[in-house]
Amino acid sequence: MDIQLHEQVPGYVMKPTMMFAYPTCIADVYTPTIEHIYLPEEHSPAVDVQIRVATGNTGARQNGTLKWKLYRSLTRPFKDTSTLDLSGKFVFDARYETDKNIAHILENVCTAVLWVQKLLSRHFDQEIKIHVILREHISKLPYDIYGTLGIPIICTDNDVHGHVVQVTPYWGLDSIQPEQFNRIDIKGYNPNTPERVFIARKGNRRLSNNDEVSQFLQERGFTMYYLEDLPASEKWSICRNAKAVVAVHGAGTSNLLFNHQGLKTSDQPGSGVKLIELLSPSFCLATYRRFAPLLNGQWCAVRGQITPETLRYLDFSNKPRSPLRSPMKDPYRIDLKTLQLALDYLQIET
Repeated sequence: MDIQLHEQVPGYVMKPTMMFAYPTCIADVYTPTIEHIYLPEEHSPAVDVQIRVATGNTGARQNGTLKWKLYRSLTRPFKDTSTLDLSGKFVFDARYETDKNIAHILENVCTAVLWVQKLLSRHFDQEIKIHVILREHISKLPYDIYGTLGIPIICTDNDVHGHVVQVTPYWGLDSIQPEQFNRIDIKGYNPNTPERVFIARKGNRRLSNNDEVSQFLQERGFTMYYLEDLPASEKWSICRNAKAVVAVHGAGTSNLLFNHQGLKTSDQPGSGVKLIELLSPSFCLATYRRFAPLLNGQWCAVRGQITPETLRYLDFSNKPRSPLRSPMKDPYRIDLKTLQLALDYLQIET
């Protein structure tokens, strides 16, 4: 088998919006004042995608740390390194991608796999399943994610033979994501989850005043969740049903790809989920602003308190950026009055 398909993923437009930043005397020398930062319209262009399915071999796993490569070379004489024969099955090699970050799994692997499964099913006029090839030793997360999505996985570091699916590029397929995830019947779906949700975060880039923010939002009808503590079926149920979300920026926010509020009111622009993203001043990355047009919703941001360490690191040094090091990984503080401005801006009544 050797077929090639060409598809174009449409572009989209992110409308102007606002970011509200922690009160600072940079804005008013005598009185700390909230900054109102205007974010102009942005255009994301269409993406031309090449899809190739060719019968052959994936090759053995290539990427990995130096530690893994050393382990592989030392254990090779004692391990079975024969080619895994999956003749007749469609396979997608995802061993290039991390298996510990749900955003990478959903956006860089599952989006492409679900989409191409649909295209190939149409091409062959029968249901096609694609097996995702993962590393031999993976975390628990992929089992939950792929299992709930109904995507079969194979865990091996060896060469694999089958109908090898290649998608170029496999990332940046933003505008087709909601369709892929919203046509899935979530196994164990719970329809009785809150309409107002606060997605908190543990570990790096958590809120230093999380309890204060949580209490503030609870008084306004929000329920707090740590999505990393929940199985896929529950976190996707929560994100599917939510109408207003305050989320600490992180991979957990990607679960909102399952939100379908805007799809039910697609004839009313901006009537979908309202998302306020809380951003660290050391890691100010408005990744999920794109959810506004994709989910027929609205988005704005609240930026936390800038520290001397943040300024020195970002603006007065040439150190390479690393989200795993201070100050980029450090906790940060959110101002409640600033958060209230964001709630008012998106007309989330309190």
